[in-house]
Amino acid sequence: MIVVLFLSLLLVIANGSTKIPLSEVYGILSDQIFHGGKELEAGIWSRPGYQIIWNIRLPRALFGALCGAGLALCGAVMQALVLNPIADPYILGISSGASSGAACALLLPLPFFHGQYQTTIMAMLGALLSSALVYAMAKFAGGGKLRPVTLLLSGTAINAVMSATTSFLIFIAKSSESIAAVYNWQMGSLASAQWTTLLVPAFGVLFGGLVCIFQAGNLNLMMMGDEDAAAMGLCVKHFRLGMFVVCSIIVASLVSVTGIIGFVGLVVPHIVRLLIKSSNNRYVLPLSAMLGAIYLMWADSVARTAFGAAELPIGIITAFAGAPFFLYLMIRKNHGGEL
Repeated sequence: MIVVLFLSLLLVIANGSTKIPLSEVYGILSDQIFHGGKELEAGIWSRPGYQIIWNIRLPRALFGALCGAGLALCGAVMQALVLNPIADPYILGISSGASSGAACALLLPLPFFHGQYQTTIMAMLGALLSSALVYAMAKFAGGGKLRPVTLLLSGTAINAVMSATTSFLIFIAKSSESIAAVYNWQMGSLASAQWTTLLVPAFGVLFGGLVCIFQAGNLNLMMMGDEDAAAMGLCVKHFRLGMFVVCSIIVASLVSVTGIIGFVGLVVPHIVRLLIKSSNNRYVLPLSAMLGAIYLMWADSVARTAFGAAELPIGIITAFAGAPFFLYLMIRKNHGGEL
């Protein structure tokens, strides 16, 4: 998977409106990383090629890898936390909560923070609020117990409320430019990827991802059921709440920059489980992160090149791929298939 990830990175960078040979991509990257650009200064590599590879396509490819890894990781974690095979940040309403928070920052004149950090912080608050509401509603509907079905239904309800909130903010907004930005942002895109915008998502994904992977053993306990996990010494309530917070931080750090990209966290972990024939999170989590990175890099490559100069929002591609898979999982579950 690591080899495929590295090759995908090179191929995605080479692919675009201007085709660049793989040898040039590899040469410029290795020159910048290992030699500090000496070959570029000596005239071995062209300046236009360097600008396209290093300053445009590489940040975008890395951004796609971060988004795919973070969303897939959160999907795998949530499926283990709630014992539901169709759980992911999009379906449980966390992405919509982050979207509403970011829309507040983009459309309303808020007096605190500025720029990307304002959007990121508001997205994080929206994601945490959405997670808290889903958690509280599911506990109340389940009579004090957190049941997978009630959690999924609560997530669907909060998803609708947060989406309606975003639509209302668009309705009352006065700036046509801000409204257009939010509309485009709701469909998901990696077009804003630059070296300067990579910092917050990279921190969120790397920090949250390490926490999730180190908790893989406890997530395996959670898959045994709340009672068995508690009998093994795990504080189920605090652990589930803490992991929801970690997932909210990861999702918010991504959604605040990319917009809503759905179904990645649903599709990728299941593909990994089918490939390795195991549900052990010690393997599922890191492999989901790598496969998610590969998947979203290629999805973005299709979005950039499928319609020539016009760029297709990446959220459309992931929805077209993920929605049928979502239906397949529900049909398979209802017919007694194992997930």
